[in-house]
Amino acid sequence: MRLLLLSFLGLPLFLSAQMQVGWRTDTYAGINSALLNPANPARTPYSWDLNLAEGSQFLANNYAYLKQTNVMDLLRQRNNDLAFYFQQDIPGDLPTEKGAFVYDFLDNNQYFGQSVTSVLGPSLSVRLAPRTRVGVFTRWQAVAGARKIDADLGYYPWEALPDEQPFTLDKMAAAAATWTEVGVNLSQGFATATGELTLGLSVRRLWGERGGYLFNEEPFNISKLPAAAGLEGNDFGIEAAFTNNATSEDAFAATPGRGWGIDLGLLYQLDLGDGYYRWEFGGALLDVGALRFTDSQKHLFNANAVTTTLTDNYNNFDPDLGFTELAEQFSTDVFGSSSASRIGDEFRLRLPTKVSLQATYAFNEWAKVEANALVNVAPMGGSLTSFTLLALTPRIDRHWWSVALPLSFYAGEQLRLGLAGRLGPVFLGTDQLGSFVGKSNLTGADFYLGLKFFPWQIGSKKRGKNKSKGRRGGGKDVECYQF
Repeated sequence: MRLLLLSFLGLPLFLSAQMQVGWRTDTYAGINSALLNPANPARTPYSWDLNLAEGSQFLANNYAYLKQTNVMDLLRQRNNDLAFYFQQDIPGDLPTEKGAFVYDFLDNNQYFGQSVTSVLGPSLSVRLAPRTRVGVFTRWQAVAGARKIDADLGYYPWEALPDEQPFTLDKMAAAAATWTEVGVNLSQGFATATGELTLGLSVRRLWGERGGYLFNEEPFNISKLPAAAGLEGNDFGIEAAFTNNATSEDAFAATPGRGWGIDLGLLYQLDLGDGYYRWEFGGALLDVGALRFTDSQKHLFNANAVTTTLTDNYNNFDPDLGFTELAEQFSTDVFGSSSASRIGDEFRLRLPTKVSLQATYAFNEWAKVEANALVNVAPMGGSLTSFTLLALTPRIDRHWWSVALPLSFYAGEQLRLGLAGRLGPVFLGTDQLGSFVGKSNLTGADFYLGLKFFPWQIGSKKRGKNKSKGRRGGGKDVECYQF
């Protein structure tokens, strides 16, 4: 369990952010902003924009942490032999040798964890008419998450539980998947008496590489056996599914999953006669769809009688066999047969559906503040998950540069300050600046970096009755790549 935890906390060392509110709210984000609202590419004054590459990593949990450190400390020590010490295993403060870190566990009412790795490949958006834009994008994603993990499964509460004393384990779920997708984005604007209404649609074809999920349908009773020998439980219904290549090193070469994803959005820009849109309001429904995996296994473990699982029976499994041995052993424990739990050779995994809301106030052509809410609406069960995010982002957007300071509240408990910037074709940022500077208890990290190109000059964009309102936020045009 400790090894799994350290692997989770160490992800920022090896991976290149899920929300990116500091970047996707940029007026000039173009096709990249379609991932927050498919109508948002209409905001950009560019006649076209080309994203060459964007790499990002988002990591968060409220189960465990590394004490008084940051991502930069981890990176500086990456060439040393990293040593991780459990807080209770050391007599005093952090050991003095290089590459030594201390970890400990949190105490919460519920636990969660999420990791999202995303690579946005070559992607393009083009304005076909004054209010019509089309785009295409390519992306690879690896999403993993667990939610509503029972408080009794926290490290210290679990250690404090008496042996052979039953307690109730609440409903909880975990899921993970990797996939590649190709999407088409369309935004169409309509003039209104007070501004402009834009409707947006993104349709994505998905190729799933590997995936799986685990959830218990209802709360059930469980107890620990003495000397950590195993567990006993009854009245449970646990459903699990996984692709047969889930632990294979070459899993990314196969695509046993197929699916579709749809994003729907709208953007209303209010014209008060200022020469720019003073107010903007938007809403979107994101990640509607699912992946259907074949070459897989689906299991249902349910029993009313007391079932015993022994720890020794779950040690030393062969990773080359994936999760098959684990499922067969648990099936034997529950039903007395290694194959009785298997109910299918394929499964469906829903995307992490969420609602995206935005409201923007512009002080002038280039300074504004935007409020965003990303609200998880994915059901429990066989579904990837996301967590609710509330954000307020003051920003300055110019043709050749921008800067933003997003303040966000994640999963109802983590307050974060970020920093994002764009200079010419390069953009980068983090929604969790504290994970890189200062010393604090590190529970996650967030970072993104990308490269995109756009026209040297901003062309006019006619708007309704007043064509002079086509210029936004750029000042005079820049004629070449000079800063």
